[in-house]
Amino acid sequence: MTAPHADQLIDGYLARIRAAAGDLPTAARNELLDDMRSHIAEARVHDLEETDASILNILDRLGEPATVVADARDRLGIHPSPPYRPGFLEVAAVILVPFLWPVGVILLWMSPAWHWRDKLIGTLIPPGGYIGLSYILLAGTTTGSSCTTIRDQAGHLLQSSCTGSPGLPGVVAVLWAILLFGSPLISATYLALRLRWGSPRQTAATA
Repeated sequence: MTAPHADQLIDGYLARIRAAAGDLPTAARNELLDDMRSHIAEARVHDLEETDASILNILDRLGEPATVVADARDRLGIHPSPPYRPGFLEVAAVILVPFLWPVGVILLWMSPAWHWRDKLIGTLIPPGGYIGLSYILLAGTTTGSSCTTIRDQAGHLLQSSCTGSPGLPGVVAVLWAILLFGSPLISATYLALRLRWGSPRQTAATA
């Protein structure tokens, strides 16, 4: 009897090994996976009545993926690097991103404490920080709407036209201003939260 879920069970086991061996050199990781496939294939040859339970027994005898990878890591003399501890660089980046955008963004990308997606958010929301918002507001005030009128010699109105964008309604304008001026602080708060509770820190792999 052939185990109906043999391929799924074996693929899942090898996927766990591949994930646990993420810090191993590519050649060593591939060699470990090939060895495990060979052990599994050899054990299946001697399994006369293969079932899902017997496949699970084979995988259990091989050991937990984390233990298998740890043994391989010891044989290769590879030890995972200690987790990165955020410090002054990250604190300065969080503070300077909204207020001194170019310097803050440079520090943000120098730090390994954030994922690249977090760095993009810190860079682009909003671009330029408060300095960039100042330029946007300045451009908005210099390109406001203007109206012209044409009258005849007697002073009668012949034509009136306005150019430019109409202003936003009062409530909408207030909400937009709050969102606009609050976005740098929201971005800095997001970076601070990701620094403390975000995804696992990036660490340099030891080859």
